[in-house]
Amino acid sequence: MNKLIATSFTTTLSLAALVALGPLSTDMYLPALPGMTKTLNTDTGSIQLTLSLFLAGFALAQIVYGPLSDRFGRKPMLLTGLLLFCISSIGCALSTDINSLIVFRFFQALGGSAGPVLGRAMVRDIHGPKNSGKVLSHIASAMALAPAIAPIAGGFMSLFWGWTSIFWFLALFGILGAAL
Repeated sequence: MNKLIATSFTTTLSLAALVALGPLSTDMYLPALPGMTKTLNTDTGSIQLTLSLFLAGFALAQIVYGPLSDRFGRKPMLLTGLLLFCISSIGCALSTDINSLIVFRFFQALGGSAGPVLGRAMVRDIHGPKNSGKVLSHIASAMALAPAIAPIAGGFMSLFWGWTSIFWFLALFGILGAAL
């Protein structure tokens, strides 16, 4: 019985981390935008485009992951999305101009939306219709923390290690999500 509770807690925590991928990816780098503008020698409008296109890619990919995961399975689609997210996060960290950052942020969104979409679908698959509401409420509680903590963490990371550290962290977060 205790093993079942521990497994359920671990599974719920893992799924909450996957669902948190979206808010972490958008909110964590917001404090670094002024520094990124200066480092990449660009204007405010162009740097804000990295957020706009991220949100567009995130919304677009959510429509696709559900049907594809029904056809090919949750795990393959989740791992594909996390791989794209990790590669794109590394691309963001290595970007030396605004155009490459914009492109990598768009692809980061395409990959990153797999976590929230499939994480919620996996709750239903694992816990069934009777218990999924309870688990989703726990995940929602944890999700409420992500937008509050992400900008603070991103601000500290940007201050001490530069804005690229945020994208290195996101890449590592994606790798850990895939490992779980």
